[in-house]
Formats: sequence, C-alpha cells, structure tokens
Amino acid sequence: MNNHEKVRLLLIYGKCNRNAREATTMYSRQYPDRYHPHYTYVQKLKKSLKENGSFNKTNAVHQQPHANQNLNEDIENQVLAYVHLNPRSSVRHVGHEVGVSKILVHQILKKYKLHPYKPDFV
Repeated sequence: MNNHEKVRLLLIYGKCNRNAREATTMYSRQYPDRYHPHYTYVQKLKKSLKENGSFNKTNAVHQQPHANQNLNEDIENQVLAYVHLNPRSSVRHVGHEVGVSKILVHQILKKYKLHPYKPDFV
C-alpha cells in the first residue's frame, strides 16, 4: 500500500468509530480492485503513526542520521569485541546488539580489513 491508500484506510477507520474490522470491510467494498488488508494492519498503522509520526517503523538506532554517529574508539572496540566473540554473527545482528547501524558495522570491519560473515547454505 502506498501512503495515499494508507491515509484513505485510516480516514475510513475514523468514520467507522475506530472499529478496525468494520473499516477493512468498508475499505474493501469501496476499493474492490485494491489490496484488502487484515484488520490488524489498521491497528499497526495507527500505532506507527502514534509512536513515530509516520507510517514507517523506526527505532532509536535508525532515527539518527548515519553522519551523526561518531566512529569513536569505544564503539569500534565494542564492535570488534563482539565480532571476535561471535564470528558467525551477521552485520545486522552485531549492529543491533551494539546499538549502531549495520552501515557503521560495515565501515568498522572495512577499516580493520575484516569481512562480514556470510553463511554457506548446503
């Protein structure tokens, strides 16, 4: 769904006295050629707007622009220590555990000429 369709869905939700099941039913009747979301989708949209002010999910790690994340020694040491103790962890997992973006983890690994773990599926 694009943002325009999400807004339409939430407007219908308001007209239905904030009843998500009724809103999805009415939306599917008004727009039979479009995607028909489950009622929990409406609840998730409402929650996302309330918590983040947008339709997109964000968390504290991703709210900051990457340029503002300082590549200081402490963060480097945390990432390198985590990678040393958990060599099979993905870049995404390392970033989540240390509290930095996966891009920053990639930059640190590249700086020290290390490579991200890539599993071999058999």
